[in-house]
Amino acid sequence: MARTALVISGGAPNSTLVAGALVAFHELGLRFDVVSTAGAGALLGLMYLAPKNGDPVKTLRELTDIGIADPLYEQFPVNYKVFNKPGVLADIYRRALAMNPLVEQIKRWPAHDPLSQWMKDGAELALACACPSDLNSSSKGLCAHVPFAGELIDFERIPEIKPAFYVNAYNLSRREMANWGKDKIDLLHLQAALSFPFIYPPTQIGDEFFIEGAVLDSLNFKDLLKNHPELEEIVVFDILGAEQLLRPPRDLYDAWVMSIITPLVEIARDDVKIFEDRYKKDICLHKVPLLDGISGQDLAEVFDWSRSNLAQMYEIGYKQAKEWATAHLAHLVEGGQNP
Repeated sequence: MARTALVISGGAPNSTLVAGALVAFHELGLRFDVVSTAGAGALLGLMYLAPKNGDPVKTLRELTDIGIADPLYEQFPVNYKVFNKPGVLADIYRRALAMNPLVEQIKRWPAHDPLSQWMKDGAELALACACPSDLNSSSKGLCAHVPFAGELIDFERIPEIKPAFYVNAYNLSRREMANWGKDKIDLLHLQAALSFPFIYPPTQIGDEFFIEGAVLDSLNFKDLLKNHPELEEIVVFDILGAEQLLRPPRDLYDAWVMSIITPLVEIARDDVKIFEDRYKKDICLHKVPLLDGISGQDLAEVFDWSRSNLAQMYEIGYKQAKEWATAHLAHLVEGGQNP
């Protein structure tokens, strides 16, 4: 019987904050019967439970490498590692690069100091700029789908992971939420779960089209409780529902980012309130306060994709989760399924 659940919500720019927290949970040996995810939380949850290299700590820690060297990011504040150009020609170009030994060396180039990070990320920027694209007014999204999921996750192992695992996506064709268990999740289903509107085109599975479920249910509470009404405790990383994330934009690009985040904050906050009103007598909701570790002056940088910010977010997530879980979740070491 499932008694404990971990909820990993959406929010890609916060990914290393949650990655650090998951590493802390892993090191503490916390066990959960169910892991329920939405949006970017699906990618993080699978990196945690089914990493391709078999090492969740290494996989989650290296997520900071998707950041951009600070001098480059200051001049060009877009993450070209995550947001790739779309189109058939772009796909052909990336496949050709994948077979180029020089490009492979660039990807594997250690970047442990500012100079090597600048050189490595500068080379990757040049390759990204050279990529062709057929983006036009008829395109369904700005970017190609997340390019590196297949390199990080062992999809064949997903059905064997011990906790029940869910990822949501919204079915545009049926106008209803889909919630896939670990027996259904493959690269295409994960792609659907990450298909944030306008950034990525809807993902087609069979005759139906899907977008990211976090757009409508960022915490994936609803089906979790329907599938497991016996739950006694739920642990959630309380990030998206925090009003501290709302602030005036710094520039046009930042205004676009804030236009995405603002409705998600409200959705997540409402979901938590509804949950607490309905279930607070029956279920204990643990909200891990990851944002409490971020100083007021650093809150404006939370959504930056710079290497320094992603590394800092990872360390904050790790420290906050380890201290808080040690004080509040020590009892979960003995119960549930070991992730």
